[in-house]
Amino acid sequence: MTAARRRAGPGRTSRRWLWLAALLGAFWALLWQAPASWLAQGVWRATDHRLLLAQAQGTWRDGAALLVLEGGPGSRGATLLPGTVRWRIDLGGLWRGGLALHLDWPGVSTQPLLARLQFGWSRWTATLQPDSGAAWQGALPLDLLDGLGTPWNTVALRGQARFAFDAVHLESAAGRMRFAGRIRIDLADVASRLSALSPIGSYALSVTGQGADAQVTLRSDKGPLLLQGQGEWNGQSLRFSGTARAAPGSEAALGNLLSILGQREGDHVRIAI
Repeated sequence: MTAARRRAGPGRTSRRWLWLAALLGAFWALLWQAPASWLAQGVWRATDHRLLLAQAQGTWRDGAALLVLEGGPGSRGATLLPGTVRWRIDLGGLWRGGLALHLDWPGVSTQPLLARLQFGWSRWTATLQPDSGAAWQGALPLDLLDGLGTPWNTVALRGQARFAFDAVHLESAAGRMRFAGRIRIDLADVASRLSALSPIGSYALSVTGQGADAQVTLRSDKGPLLLQGQGEWNGQSLRFSGTARAAPGSEAALGNLLSILGQREGDHVRIAI
């Protein structure tokens, strides 16, 4: 009897390993082909209920969805962003702690975007660049900011934001973000519900960083609402100081908007973040 058990032992052990391998294989196949809705739930939680991948299709590695911008928990505002975004995640470098994310969003840009992500102990890095070609350029309507709630839905900006960059590098270590690169955003012929004048002006916003600090610059290209200011993002918070003023003859029409932007000091309003 004892000898029979000994002879049967190795066979049972082999079968256990086969069952374990089969279960692991089935689990990996399920994970590999997990639906895009799994990724949508992860993005929803990671952004604190501010970015929703709606009507997600495909898998988490290769899928498409509509993007909805919201104001976070308890917010009733929501804005559907233009077009469908498609993504493809390349896991070829995962064994080295990296992956590549390819984004194609025709409603925003004709150029696909490539994000290279690298993960390590208590840190991660991301490089954003065009998938091919020159500087990446895109445009989004300003009314999508309404979905973020107050004060954006009160100011109700209208117009187009056109942005461009060559390569942007982000690094997070020990709870602090580092930024390298330059992003330029052009806001042409902006309008607001709070002003009878339309447009209120055209503006240029740039973010330039090389290391721990990133410089933020805002200037007006034309009025009647004249804005200017400078700030610094240190990886944890933004400090910005600027002014807003009405061109001569536009003070009354811009009064409501100026009162929201900041505290009045003589002929201008001080903007401080």
